[in-house]
Amino acid sequence: MIAQAQAELPNECCGLLAGTIGADGIARIERRFPLVNALASPTEYESEPRSLFDAERARRDLGIEFLAVYHSHPTSEPIPSRKDCERNGMDDVVHLIIGLKEGTPQVGGWWLRGNDYQEARWDIT
Repeated sequence: MIAQAQAELPNECCGLLAGTIGADGIARIERRFPLVNALASPTEYESEPRSLFDAERARRDLGIEFLAVYHSHPTSEPIPSRKDCERNGMDDVVHLIIGLKEGTPQVGGWWLRGNDYQEARWDIT
């Protein structure tokens, strides 16, 4: 995700993470689906339909579920913007935001609900 975000500068990148949720309730990511930002914009993203369709088909073929959406903020913190909340189309997945404002990329995880957001607990293992 971070490499994609840096490679797509100055524009925002976007993608999906898919995997399974174990009996312990812990989500495990098994596959990343980088998507094309159809807007090619540094301040917003929209998943290009063809790349989204290809990701959905691959997800179904693998028998896994979408667990997270990610995108980058090239010039700001990894905190959901008003636009992120308004355009959210997936309430039931974690939204990861890669902030590239500082020299070291930062990643924040969020649950987006309507015009509000709440920090999500997540770990890289």
